[in-house]
Amino acid sequence: MNKKNYDEMTKKELLGLAKRSGIKGRHAMNKTELIKAIKLKGKQAEKTGKSEEKIKKRKFDMYYGVNHLELLPKEPGNVYVHWEIAGKGKKEDIFLQLKNKDKTVLEIPVASYKGEGYLRVEEGKPLTASIGFKEGKRFVSVVSSEEILVPRSKPSAKKTIKWAYVNPDTGKIMKREMKVQGKDALEKKREKTEKTAKTVKYIKVPKER
Repeated sequence: MNKKNYDEMTKKELLGLAKRSGIKGRHAMNKTELIKAIKLKGKQAEKTGKSEEKIKKRKFDMYYGVNHLELLPKEPGNVYVHWEIAGKGKKEDIFLQLKNKDKTVLEIPVASYKGEGYLRVEEGKPLTASIGFKEGKRFVSVVSSEEILVPRSKPSAKKTIKWAYVNPDTGKIMKREMKVQGKDALEKKREKTEKTAKTVKYIKVPKER
């Protein structure tokens, strides 16, 4: 994108740019907030591009001869990937693919049958990685990673929290979940408590005998 002065753009133009950049909550932002969000998104995209280019070009000389792919969560919005494919004499072009459930979020060619690097991805999303090659437009996976959850920089907006723990006596894994009250529900509860407090005129204390 050309370096157009954002201050000279109309809010409608900024909203269009924010939409193409995938900025959420853009309609609730004023012009200043839109400009700030667009600039931040641009910096993140630049970092992502540099990380992807490093992975595409990185090569290693040592091979262990086994199929291996490791995807690890790092700091919020970043993951580490390390891979090796046995049979480096094959002629197929190798691709690295990241998926959120059944949706492909990233697919890039890599320069070697063995490599590693960091990628910037969307926070709070479950991801799996695959290394493979193409048969026409179809991606054929050679090896895949376990699913991970990308760390968040802020608390989740989900209203249900799920967790598990191991019972020390039985060794069984116990699953639990708890519904979290939203901001509106908490505000209503606070207002109700205040209203009740205002109607209380006195507290009757029983006499001592």
